Parts: sequence; C-alpha cells; structure tokens
Amino acid sequence: MKYITTKTTFLFVLVAIIFCISACKSSNSKIKNDIEIKENGLHVEEAYLTNGNQSLIGNDNKVKVGERISLRLVVTGWTIKNGKVFLDASQRTSTSDGTTLASNPSLFGYVYAGGASAESAKYILLYQNIGALDKHYEYIQISFKIWDKISNKSVTGSCKLHVDTP
Repeated sequence: MKYITTKTTFLFVLVAIIFCISACKSSNSKIKNDIEIKENGLHVEEAYLTNGNQSLIGNDNKVKVGERISLRLVVTGWTIKNGKVFLDASQRTSTSDGTTLASNPSLFGYVYAGGASAESAKYILLYQNIGALDKHYEYIQISFKIWDKISNKSVTGSCKLHVDTP
C-alpha cells in the first residue's frame, strides 16, 4: 500500500511540474526571437522582430547587411492623463565586444511631446538598419528602454542579431 501511495504522489508531483512548465512557456509564447524583457510596471504582451518587408525574422535571428530590422512590441499599463499617454524610448545597438554602433537616448520625446493616444502607445516600433561592419562579430545586440513619463513605469529589454556576412 505504501508503494502505491508513494508512486501516486510521485506521479501527481510530476504532472504538476509538467503543467507548470507548460503554463510558464505558454504565457510567454508571444515573446519571440529570444527577446529578453524586464517589466517594471509596464507589461509587454507581444514582442517580435520583422525585416523591411514586414516578414517575421526566424528564431535564429539571422539578418543581412542592409536590412532594416524592426522590433515590434505591444505594451500596456500606461498612465493616462487627459486622454493621453506620455512616453519615450531609448535604444542602443552594440557589438558582441561592447562597441556602441548607435545610441538614441530619446526616440519619442520630440514626436510625442504633447502625448499620444492610449491606443497608439500600445504599439511600439523600434528599428535598426544593419550597416556594413568592419569585421565579423558573434552578434549585434539591440538594447532598449521604454518608459511612462508620468510615472516611473518602464520596460527594458534586448535581443541579439546574427549578421550573415558575405
């Protein structure tokens, strides 16, 4: 009897663990391309990469020199003031050895100085043109921060691109 109870308990725990792992994976199934996200009050519902043709980039994140890569995010949790959201974003592109290729500390500050509608603030588009590199790098990293200027809510993240060099 003790053997059956132990076996049943083990089976129950195993099923519970599998269920938890599955639930954790499915909750992030809309975060693609190994995009790392850290939420601080803002919530990322979706995040993925597309190329200039708006085609999804494969999970290997392979891109070509000359391509325009878009990082698309669906962000919620904004503070709304007088029907507007006041947001900004920064972006840094660097090589695997840490060399900065591009740095933009304020992408939306000027464009949305008077605020944006809550609906348009939900859909964030950051992009980077992949230029010629001086040598082959293991990867190119795009790091970003998006923040709510009314509160201290933000989201940060990054992804690594693998440039297909000829």
